Amino acid sequence: MPARQPPAAASGRFATIIDAMVRPHDVRGLSLKALHVVMAMRLCAVFENAGRDPVPDLARRYRSVEAACALHGLVRTARQVWPEPIVVNRPCCHAMTPDEVTLAALARTARQGRREAFSAVIAGLVRADRHEALYNATIHAVALLP
Repeated sequence: MPARQPPAAASGRFATIIDAMVRPHDVRGLSLKALHVVMAMRLCAVFENAGRDPVPDLARRYRSVEAACALHGLVRTARQVWPEPIVVNRPCCHAMTPDEVTLAALARTARQGRREAFSAVIAGLVRADRHEALYNATIHAVALLP
Protein backbone atom coordinates (compact mmCIF):
# COMPACT_ATOMS: atom_id res chain seq x y z
CA MET A 1 0.00 0.00 0.00
CA PRO A 2 1.45 3.43 -0.92
CA ALA A 3 2.52 5.74 1.85
CA ARG A 4 0.03 8.46 2.66
CA GLN A 5 1.07 12.00 2.01
CA PRO A 6 0.60 14.64 4.67
CA PRO A 7 -2.53 16.71 3.95
CA ALA A 8 -0.46 19.83 3.20
CA ALA A 9 1.70 18.03 0.62
CA ALA A 10 -1.32 16.46 -1.07
CA SER A 11 -3.24 19.72 -1.24
CA GLY A 12 -0.17 21.49 -2.63
CA ARG A 13 0.22 18.88 -5.35
CA PHE A 14 -3.45 19.12 -6.31
CA ALA A 15 -3.32 22.93 -6.25
CA THR A 16 -0.50 22.82 -8.81
CA ILE A 17 -2.53 20.52 -11.07
CA ILE A 18 -5.64 22.70 -10.76
CA ASP A 19 -3.66 25.88 -11.44
CA ALA A 20 -2.23 24.32 -14.60
CA MET A 21 -5.72 23.35 -15.77
CA VAL A 22 -7.20 26.78 -15.06
CA ARG A 23 -4.43 28.69 -16.81
CA PRO A 24 -5.63 29.43 -20.33
CA HIS A 25 -3.75 27.65 -23.10
CA ASP A 26 -3.62 29.06 -26.62
CA VAL A 27 -3.89 26.97 -29.79
CA ARG A 28 -1.27 29.21 -31.40
CA GLY A 29 1.37 27.59 -29.19
CA LEU A 30 0.68 24.06 -30.48
CA SER A 31 2.64 22.11 -33.03
CA LEU A 32 0.88 21.84 -36.38
CA LYS A 33 -0.12 18.20 -35.83
CA ALA A 34 -1.49 18.87 -32.34
CA LEU A 35 -3.41 21.85 -33.74
CA HIS A 36 -4.90 19.61 -36.44
CA VAL A 37 -6.07 17.12 -33.79
CA VAL A 38 -7.68 19.85 -31.67
CA MET A 39 -9.34 21.46 -34.70
CA ALA A 40 -10.62 18.08 -35.91
CA MET A 41 -12.22 17.53 -32.50
CA ARG A 42 -13.86 20.95 -32.71
CA LEU A 43 -15.09 20.42 -36.26
CA CYS A 44 -16.48 16.99 -35.41
CA ALA A 45 -18.44 18.57 -32.55
CA VAL A 46 -19.84 21.26 -34.86
CA PHE A 47 -20.86 18.69 -37.47
CA GLU A 48 -22.36 16.38 -34.86
CA ASN A 49 -24.51 19.23 -33.54
CA ALA A 50 -25.63 19.94 -37.12
CA GLY A 51 -26.38 16.25 -37.74
CA ARG A 52 -23.80 15.99 -40.54
CA ASP A 53 -20.89 13.66 -41.26
CA PRO A 54 -17.56 15.48 -40.64
CA VAL A 55 -15.43 13.22 -42.87
CA PRO A 56 -16.05 15.06 -46.20
CA ASP A 57 -15.06 18.40 -44.68
CA LEU A 58 -12.05 16.90 -42.93
CA ALA A 59 -11.01 15.23 -46.20
CA ARG A 60 -11.12 18.59 -47.99
CA ARG A 61 -9.24 20.28 -45.18
CA TYR A 62 -6.46 17.69 -44.97
CA ARG A 63 -6.59 16.67 -48.67
CA SER A 64 -6.81 13.02 -47.70
CA VAL A 65 -9.80 10.78 -47.11
CA GLU A 66 -7.57 8.39 -45.17
CA ALA A 67 -6.40 11.17 -42.81
CA ALA A 68 -9.99 12.36 -42.38
CA CYS A 69 -11.17 8.85 -41.48
CA ALA A 70 -8.26 8.42 -39.06
CA LEU A 71 -9.05 11.73 -37.34
CA HIS A 72 -12.74 10.86 -37.14
CA GLY A 73 -11.75 7.47 -35.72
CA LEU A 74 -9.62 9.20 -33.09
CA VAL A 75 -12.56 11.42 -32.16
CA ARG A 76 -14.89 8.44 -31.84
CA THR A 77 -12.34 6.48 -29.79
CA ALA A 78 -11.69 9.43 -27.47
CA ARG A 79 -15.42 9.86 -26.92
CA GLN A 80 -15.75 6.16 -26.06
CA VAL A 81 -12.87 5.99 -23.58
CA TRP A 82 -13.20 9.44 -21.95
CA PRO A 83 -14.97 9.22 -18.58
CA GLU A 84 -17.32 12.10 -19.38
CA PRO A 85 -18.30 14.15 -22.45
CA ILE A 86 -15.30 15.87 -24.02
CA VAL A 87 -15.52 19.65 -23.88
CA VAL A 88 -14.21 21.59 -26.88
CA ASN A 89 -14.33 25.25 -27.83
CA ARG A 90 -15.64 26.71 -31.07
CA PRO A 91 -13.26 26.42 -34.05
CA CYS A 92 -12.61 30.18 -34.01
CA CYS A 93 -11.56 30.27 -30.33
CA HIS A 94 -7.86 30.59 -29.47
CA ALA A 95 -8.28 29.33 -25.90
CA MET A 96 -8.28 25.60 -25.22
CA THR A 97 -10.34 23.61 -22.76
CA PRO A 98 -8.59 21.22 -20.35
CA ASP A 99 -9.78 18.31 -22.55
CA GLU A 100 -8.21 19.94 -25.61
CA VAL A 101 -4.96 20.52 -23.73
CA THR A 102 -4.93 16.83 -22.82
CA LEU A 103 -5.64 15.77 -26.41
CA ALA A 104 -2.84 18.02 -27.70
CA ALA A 105 -0.45 16.44 -25.19
CA LEU A 106 -1.56 12.99 -26.34
CA ALA A 107 -0.88 13.94 -29.96
CA ARG A 108 2.56 15.27 -29.02
CA THR A 109 3.61 12.17 -27.08
CA ALA A 110 2.20 9.83 -29.75
CA ARG A 111 4.05 11.71 -32.50
CA GLN A 112 7.26 11.32 -30.51
CA GLY A 113 6.57 7.60 -29.98
CA ARG A 114 6.67 7.96 -26.19
CA ARG A 115 4.14 5.33 -25.10
CA GLU A 116 4.85 5.65 -21.37
CA ALA A 117 4.50 9.43 -21.50
CA PHE A 118 1.21 9.00 -23.38
CA SER A 119 -0.18 6.84 -20.57
CA ALA A 120 1.17 9.26 -17.95
CA VAL A 121 -0.80 12.13 -19.54
CA ILE A 122 -4.11 10.32 -19.07
CA ALA A 123 -3.31 8.32 -15.93
CA GLY A 124 -6.15 8.83 -13.48
CA LEU A 125 -8.42 10.26 -16.18
CA VAL A 126 -8.89 7.34 -18.55
CA ARG A 127 -8.96 3.77 -17.27
CA ALA A 128 -5.69 1.94 -17.93
CA ASP A 129 -7.38 -0.80 -19.94
CA ARG A 130 -8.52 1.85 -22.44
CA HIS A 131 -5.11 3.47 -23.03
CA GLU A 132 -4.08 1.09 -25.81
CA ALA A 133 -7.11 1.82 -28.02
CA LEU A 134 -6.63 5.56 -27.60
CA TYR A 135 -2.90 5.31 -28.25
CA ASN A 136 -3.42 3.31 -31.44
CA ALA A 137 -6.06 5.73 -32.73
CA THR A 138 -3.85 8.72 -31.91
CA ILE A 139 -0.75 7.23 -33.54
CA HIS A 140 -2.75 6.38 -36.67
CA ALA A 141 -4.27 9.86 -36.97
CA VAL A 142 -1.03 11.73 -36.30
CA ALA A 143 0.89 9.57 -38.77
CA LEU A 144 -1.58 10.37 -41.57
CA LEU A 145 -1.70 14.12 -41.01
CA PRO A 146 0.15 16.17 -43.62
